[in-house]
Amino acid sequence: MQTLPTLEEQTDRYRRSLCAVPVRNAEARATPGPGPDELTVEVRLRYGPVLGFLRRLLKARTAKTYVLDAVGREVYEDIDGHSDFEALIDRFAARHRLTFLESRALLAQYLQILTRRGIVVATMPRTPAVP
Repeated sequence: MQTLPTLEEQTDRYRRSLCAVPVRNAEARATPGPGPDELTVEVRLRYGPVLGFLRRLLKARTAKTYVLDAVGREVYEDIDGHSDFEALIDRFAARHRLTFLESRALLAQYLQILTRRGIVVATMPRTPAVP
């Protein structure tokens, strides 16, 4: 039977999530999208040895293309590899006149989608060693 996390564990997980630093996929290629405020992002697909053989045999695609709308483009371009999730939330909230919690809810969901698609990855900063 699985136990529910304690309030302390939930708080710790929340604090750590705010420290995550989203980073753009270095291999993704971003170009202007079909619409005026859109952005097209092409992500290379990775296959293991067996699937790679089948991909070559079947001539399957090697990349997947995503079109980000104006808000998606704004979020993607705001990811600089240095700003943590909390800073992204603050900036997005200020630009769109949202509360911190409203901005966090929107960005968390959107970054989860970008991560699943391989467009960004969330990294955790190293914690200093305790002597």
